[in-house]
Amino acid sequence: MIETSRRMLSCRVMVVLVAMTAACSSQDAKTDSGAGGTTSVVPVSQGGAGGTGSGGASAGSGSSSSTGGTVDSGGPHGTAGAAAGTGGTGAGTGGTAGSGGALASTASIQLSGNKILDAKGSAIVARGPEDVVASASQTKEIDQIAGLGANAMRMLFTLDAANAMTPSGFDALLASAVSHHMLVWVSLYTWDSSHSHAIASALGGGNFYSLTAPAGTTACSSSTPASCYLAVWSRQWLKDLMNKYRSNVIIDAGQEFINPGDASSEAARTAWAAAAKSNIHFLRGQGYTNPLEIMANFQGRDLYCIVEYGEAIRAVDTVSVNGEPQTMFGWQAYWGTTDKYYQKYQGALLLGQSQGQISAADAIHQFVLPRTFPIEIGIDNYPGDTNQDYQAEIDRAATDNMSWLWWSWKGNTVECPASGSSCQTYVTTSPNGFKGAKPLSN
Repeated sequence: MIETSRRMLSCRVMVVLVAMTAACSSQDAKTDSGAGGTTSVVPVSQGGAGGTGSGGASAGSGSSSSTGGTVDSGGPHGTAGAAAGTGGTGAGTGGTAGSGGALASTASIQLSGNKILDAKGSAIVARGPEDVVASASQTKEIDQIAGLGANAMRMLFTLDAANAMTPSGFDALLASAVSHHMLVWVSLYTWDSSHSHAIASALGGGNFYSLTAPAGTTACSSSTPASCYLAVWSRQWLKDLMNKYRSNVIIDAGQEFINPGDASSEAARTAWAAAAKSNIHFLRGQGYTNPLEIMANFQGRDLYCIVEYGEAIRAVDTVSVNGEPQTMFGWQAYWGTTDKYYQKYQGALLLGQSQGQISAADAIHQFVLPRTFPIEIGIDNYPGDTNQDYQAEIDRAATDNMSWLWWSWKGNTVECPASGSSCQTYVTTSPNGFKGAKPLSN
């Protein structure tokens, strides 16, 4: 059994006319954080990527943010992160959800085999960054991202009152991405612990970790946040936005899963699968018809759990296209630890060999490509994560036509704290990077 420690989440936060320093973290006592963020006059909140050092490794110091504050990285093999909830929206013209319900072929992004199809039925190989969005002015960032060729991105909707976001602000950001023919994954995000994670009034208000959990779910709290996300996903403004943009949006129905025990155990994978099914049931019960993504167990790094339980999880989805459930998965291929922990731990499971070892790039070809459903691959360049493996993963994904997203966007380019400009150039301008992506046909 390995020693597990919660992922450290660190943020840089800039808030209009609010003189404050904000740092958001969720960490085990054995994980030391880096420097906190600083303030500015532009409402932007950017989350840092948690690291995966070995055993009792401490977190590294924060890497500088180009728009203010610092972003920390590092930490032991993390097990935490925000477990996303699920919610609902009216089915609209895209068909109806329910037992055996079908989604009209022209209304939405679709999942077919291991491919993502746009609303016109063309296959999408997604390449783009993840970006914490907290201001409607970030349409400028979307212009920059699209200008580099990216055809996709993940938007983490910042809920905090300090950023004063509104449904119309998020609408403007989604509209900008759609104007560039981009695919968008939507997640939820909160950072402001100094104000008890107060949610903006225009987004429904309340304190995130004190929200009333939907019936049949666990109490909402910082240790069991899944139901907190469920509570937000049930709000009408999100239903309306997801329905309006379902031709371009996939919903993150299960963000990075939190397991209270050993995240590497079979019990953790079983708990993750049960939570995933519950989230899908809830979201479809609320009426959302968008495709859903469930992030893997073990802070997204457990590819084996998807291989083991993916089909059973998808089987509970009542929205389908041509008989195919509209649920996919996400895998954070942050396996570039110096001790090769994930290559060995996951290799033994995936290869069925006690001494098995597999690289993330080989895992893409052997275990992502053959799946009967799409798996979106997460890649970064943090020292304790993907690090020097990023190029091999990008190249393999290109060869196998697999979709990937990069953590994360910073200032006017992608974050590459381990390799700097050479990494930024490769991710954004190489034929296998953003430059080689093809926009959606709708």
